[in-house]
Amino acid sequence: MSELPDRVPDRVSDALSLRASDADREKVAGLLRDAFAEGRLSPVEHEERLSAVYKATTYGELLPLLSDLPLPPGSFTVPGAGQIVAVSPGPDLVRRDDEQIAVIDTTRAEQGQGGAVAFMSESKKRGRWVVSPDSSQVAVMGNVELDLSQAVLTSTETVMRTFALMGAIKVVVPEGVHVVSNVVAIMGNAVDPPHSDPPPGAPVIRFEGFAFMGEVKIERTVRRELGR
Repeated sequence: MSELPDRVPDRVSDALSLRASDADREKVAGLLRDAFAEGRLSPVEHEERLSAVYKATTYGELLPLLSDLPLPPGSFTVPGAGQIVAVSPGPDLVRRDDEQIAVIDTTRAEQGQGGAVAFMSESKKRGRWVVSPDSSQVAVMGNVELDLSQAVLTSTETVMRTFALMGAIKVVVPEGVHVVSNVVAIMGNAVDPPHSDPPPGAPVIRFEGFAFMGEVKIERTVRRELGR
């Protein structure tokens, strides 16, 4: 069995922990005012988010405030972090942990980890690991478990090719990403996640392949309630 540690240092996490400037806060406030003027935010939502903007001290606190708004690429950038896309839904604005932020760092594509293979064995990946834009997951009379809830994506579209032969493949995807599944089940099961409505421009994770007398199961991260 192979398993990644819960967390490893990476450039995106370091960038998100950097302190934001007054200019950064004003930039986010301006984007929120534009969204309010376009009718995307209610008066109460706008006021709550503006209050959170001026209390924010780091980029990791600012990004969730823009997560569900259709902003053009480059509207707000984080120094040293490449392209970062915040996809956490708005209701949990008071949360400030990495679980609520999914990121794309295109500069780390070459560091992306390849697929997983479990032949009469078990393979697991979780924590802050770097995902390849295109990979294959194979389970032959074995189990593969991939948790992407804190992973770093390296492309706006990630393709995972799955093959489960009398085995099981389970993938947990972050909230706020588009999931496209074209997995075919032959005397087996292909389980798609519940429907969701990710924000415009959210990353896409595409699943291809089949389950022959096996199972490919895709789940979404279960949001923890505040205070837990």
